[in-house]
Amino acid sequence: MNKNNIAIVGIGRVGLPLALVFAKEGYKVYGIDVNQETIRQLKKGQMPFKEKNGETLLKTYLNNRFIPTTDTKIIKSCHYIILTLGTPVDENFNPSLVQINTALKSIKPHLNPQQVLILRSTVSPRTTEYVANFLNKIPKIKTGKNFYLAFCPERIAEGNAIEELYEIPQIIGGINKKSAKQAETLFKSLKIKCWLTDAVSAELAKLFTNMYRYISFAIANEFMILAGKYNRDIYEIVKLVNEGYKRGGLALPGLTGGACLFKDGFFLINDIPYTDLISTSWKINEAVPLFLIELIRKRINLVDKKIAILGAAFKANIDDKRESLSFKIKKALEREGAEVIIHDPLIKEYNQDIKKILKNVNLIFVATKHDYYLKALQIDRIKKLVKKDCLICDVWNIFKTNKIIFSISSVKE
Repeated sequence: MNKNNIAIVGIGRVGLPLALVFAKEGYKVYGIDVNQETIRQLKKGQMPFKEKNGETLLKTYLNNRFIPTTDTKIIKSCHYIILTLGTPVDENFNPSLVQINTALKSIKPHLNPQQVLILRSTVSPRTTEYVANFLNKIPKIKTGKNFYLAFCPERIAEGNAIEELYEIPQIIGGINKKSAKQAETLFKSLKIKCWLTDAVSAELAKLFTNMYRYISFAIANEFMILAGKYNRDIYEIVKLVNEGYKRGGLALPGLTGGACLFKDGFFLINDIPYTDLISTSWKINEAVPLFLIELIRKRINLVDKKIAILGAAFKANIDDKRESLSFKIKKALEREGAEVIIHDPLIKEYNQDIKKILKNVNLIFVATKHDYYLKALQIDRIKKLVKKDCLICDVWNIFKTNKIIFSISSVKE
């Protein structure tokens, strides 16, 4: 076992940037994944998703300090094992540990005393303890004594993970203090601050971070609805609240989705009956698309109308469509009898010529605030493509009209 060897199990949007950063720092990193297509793509030097500086680092360290593989046997030679796996909720919105259980069973024969196992997925509270119980059933392994376990959540933004790994302090939640210190040794090599705590506190810190943002967005969306009741523009009100006021900070409204924000609240409310703020925030954020469509229905009959949804990713400037509300919008509009097409410049299957997409549309629904749209959606160009009475639903205020729904004819060039 080599102390400079790291095995990262799950080479996705969390695992791959981490692997490339540790390779850059001089470690030999084995990127393990069950998806053979992902491994084939990586072996060709191709990034499977958009990540700033990712392709450069991949080509620099591929087959040198970064080895993509499907073989878990290599774990025997690694001092550090990092699990970066999905932790979804099931059909009843209960936490699902299927991916973690599968991974633990596959690596079990290759675990040895003195190794350090780090969980990096967002998990429900006490999952690290659950993993410790699993490990303690392996002969010769005593978690916290001769085998070390910690929960060290990722805290980065997709697309900028490599950059942010060097900037954001790392929370390290050990199953005991000795485990926390072992994990700290690895992350200190990135020359970042490390905050040591217990595993449950670290798990809650990650969930609270996501839920604080999610609830903030829900408040902004509810305020949007309330402002509309009084026929006022939420964008102007947010500006009045925030500008020059040190106790401001009110967020702008928008579509709030994504694989983490959508599900993480259920990790907290699953076994507690009185967490109404979290569950209400989920209801508000998930209802925004249908609320906006109801406003549109008051302006236009949607039957047989041609509609363009701009943006399939769940947030701006990334290529991740998991739990994006764009698809909820599409289904709802199709139920109204409309012809709907989605465009997204960053996702291959939706990256078509935007001029063709907008040709003769009756409605443009801006679902994602990509920088691309800030440049491409020039009113003078769009007016030549769309129907004269085309409506625009612009919850992100890309057109700077301070209106959520408006006719394109009302906008000056």
